[in-house]
Amino acid sequence: MIFVLLRWLRRRFDLTQDMGTPTDIVQDVEEGLVFRGTNLWVLMFAILVASVGLNVNSTAVVIGAMLISPLMGPIVGIGFGAATVRVEIIQRGLSNLLLATVISLLVSATYFWLTPLTDAGTELLGRTVPTTWDVLIALFGGAAGAVALTRREKSNVLPGVAIATALMPPLCTAGYGLAMGQWQYMFGALYLYSINCVFIVLATLLVVRILPIPRATFTDSARARRVQLAVWGLALLTAVPSVYLAARIVRRTVFTQNAQRFVEEQFNQTNSYVVTRRLSPETRTINVLLAGQTLSPEQLRGLKARLPAYSLPDARLIVRQGLGRLDSADSRSLRLSLLEDVRSLGEQTLASYDDRIARRLRRMVAATIIPTGLPADSLLLREVQIEHPLVRQLGISALIQPATDSLKADTVVVVALRSRRPLPLPEAQRLRQWLELRSGGLRHVRLLEQP
Repeated sequence: MIFVLLRWLRRRFDLTQDMGTPTDIVQDVEEGLVFRGTNLWVLMFAILVASVGLNVNSTAVVIGAMLISPLMGPIVGIGFGAATVRVEIIQRGLSNLLLATVISLLVSATYFWLTPLTDAGTELLGRTVPTTWDVLIALFGGAAGAVALTRREKSNVLPGVAIATALMPPLCTAGYGLAMGQWQYMFGALYLYSINCVFIVLATLLVVRILPIPRATFTDSARARRVQLAVWGLALLTAVPSVYLAARIVRRTVFTQNAQRFVEEQFNQTNSYVVTRRLSPETRTINVLLAGQTLSPEQLRGLKARLPAYSLPDARLIVRQGLGRLDSADSRSLRLSLLEDVRSLGEQTLASYDDRIARRLRRMVAATIIPTGLPADSLLLREVQIEHPLVRQLGISALIQPATDSLKADTVVVVALRSRRPLPLPEAQRLRQWLELRSGGLRHVRLLEQP
C-alpha cells in the first residue's frame, strides 16, 4: 500500500513530463542574460515607470513596472549556471546583474532628483525594511520561476514571480535615497534587493539540481575540479549569507511583533495615549511617547516587569511622557502614521463608493428590464422551430409606446426573426398570435422578419 501511494505521488509531482529540452532551456536562459538594445531600453523604461509609481504612491503603476522589468533574467541565469556548472553563464549573469543594478540606481536617482514631488509615500517606505515574508516570497518565487523556465510551454508564472519578488521597487527606492541623501532608505532598500537576489539564485540552484539537466563536462580533470570547487564555493557564498540573513530577519520580525503586542495591550490599560512608538530590533529598544495622564514610577516598573511575559526579557523600555518630549524622529514617525491612516481611509472610501455605484447600477438595470412574459431567446427559438422550421434566428426586445392624448402608454414586444425565406402571410400571422398567447396575453407582439 505504501509503495502504491509513493508511485502515485511520484507520478503526480513529476517535473519531467512537460520539461523542455536542455538545449531550449539553455537558450532561454542565455536570452534572459542579454542586456543590450531592447532589454536595456525596456529596463530603463521599467525603472522610470516604477519610480513614477513610487513617487505618486500608486500600487497599480508599481505592479506594471514589475511586469515589464527584465531583471529576473540574469538572477535566474546565475542560479542555473551554478547548478549546471556553466561558468560562462555565471560570469555573464553576474556582470549583467551588476550593470542592470547600476543603471537602475542612476536612472531612478536622476528621476527623483528632477521631480518636484519629494515626499516619501507608503509604497516607497514599504521597501526599506525587509521582513521574514520577503525571504519566503523570494525563496518560493524563485523556485516557481525556475520550474516555469524549464517547461516546454511558457505560462504566466514568470510575470507572477516578477511581481511577487519585487526586484524593481527596492532599486528605485535606493535611487530615491541616493537622490535625497537619505542613506537609511538607500541601504535598507539595497538590503531588501540583495535578499531577493540571493534567495532567487538559491532557489533556482536547488530546483535545477533536482531536474535531469546535463551538467557541463571538461576534458581537463584539473580544470573540472577547479570549476566544481568554484561552483560549490558560489553555492556556499549564496547559502551561508541566506541563512544568516533569514535568521536575522526572523529575530527582528519576532521582536517587532512581540513589542507591538506589548505596547497595544499594556498601554491601553492606562489613561495615557500612545503618540508614537519606535521599535528598534537591533538595540532591542521600545521607545514610547505618551500623552495624557502621567504614569507613576510604580506603574513604569510594573510595565517593565511584564516584558518577559511577551518574550522580551532583555528588551529596554523607554517611556517619555508629555508632548514636550517630542523629537524629530517622533515627528517623522507621526507623519508616516498619519499618511498610512489617510491612505487606508481613502481606500475604504473608494471601496464604499464603488459598492454604492454598483448597487445603483443594479437597481437601474433592474428598473429598465421590462418583463415580456416570453422565455429566453434560445428556448423560444427551439419552441418556434417545431411549428416553423424556416426560422433560423430569433431575438426579443420590448418597445415602450408613450401615452398620447387619446391613447394610454403601452408596451409592445418586438420579436426579430431571420428565416431561410419569407414566411407566408398566414403562417406569420399564426406565429404572432401564438407568441401573444405564449406571453400570457399581457403584451402585444410585433414580428420583424429579416429573410
